[in-house]
Amino acid sequence: MNSDRLILVADIGGTNARFAMAHMADKIILTQLKILPTGDYDSLQSAALAYLGQSSGPRPTVAAIAIAGPVVGDQVRMTNCPWAFSISDLPGELNLKQVSVLNDFEAIACALPYLGDGDLLNIGSGRVQENGTKLVLGPGTGIGVAAITPIDAGWKVLTSEGGHVGFAPADHLERQILNTVKDKYPRVSVERMISGEGFATLHEALANLRGEKIEKLSPSEITRRALDNPESNCGQVVDIFCSILGTFAGDMAVTFNATGGVYLAGGILPRIQEFFLSSRFRERFENKGRLSYVKDIPTFQILEQQPALVGAAARLLHKFY
Repeated sequence: MNSDRLILVADIGGTNARFAMAHMADKIILTQLKILPTGDYDSLQSAALAYLGQSSGPRPTVAAIAIAGPVVGDQVRMTNCPWAFSISDLPGELNLKQVSVLNDFEAIACALPYLGDGDLLNIGSGRVQENGTKLVLGPGTGIGVAAITPIDAGWKVLTSEGGHVGFAPADHLERQILNTVKDKYPRVSVERMISGEGFATLHEALANLRGEKIEKLSPSEITRRALDNPESNCGQVVDIFCSILGTFAGDMAVTFNATGGVYLAGGILPRIQEFFLSSRFRERFENKGRLSYVKDIPTFQILEQQPALVGAAARLLHKFY
């Protein structure tokens, strides 16, 4: 393989740093995937060099790195991880000719045109409009949002920090939850409610509303109990989580006019798959009052396990603006 066609790709989140080698055949192929805990390394550079030191075969000359956080200017500081770096310094620090840095959900958005039917799970009704804007969002350590819209022979990427908009409750219980959470966090964003830590936020708020002693549970324990007993308090937490996600996805769909479909990513949904599919997500997604056209917008869960790595490679290999 010509190493000039080999790309180092990375997806850096608040918890894990995923690295792989990518090249183009009939589609984008990922090899030598490794997942490194971000807590084990003091910087992006040290993690990337550790990966390159463990990899075999030709060494790439270019890289595309997707990170969980805004990419504005040369200096980048991640949102849910203490790493910070200068984009212009990375090629020299990693001994590469070129390094592109993009937001992780920008990368996932770039993957959307290259996902096949087998990479997607349709949720509810609706139909993709081929020339429509495609929107991707999803909860993980945080919650990301990005979109692409067709332009000329390629795609225009629309980056966003939409997960940091203020949380808007949709019913009486959610208004009560918001008032309770505001006692601790004066400004409550959507990310505060439907990221990984959102499970704990909702669990604590419901306990406060019931006048119960707060049981400190991890997000994984809350979801485990919910799956074991959907009628439990933890089951209610996950149900509310899915409902808020539906409302937020619908809000973002009308914000971007996403007639090309709404695509759900992030590490949480696969862990609550059955619960999510039977939840009120789609009902809440469609509940947009006079904007009834939202019912015609399809929603999909992305099944491809490494969409940000695919999209990071696509950003370099194909026409994105």
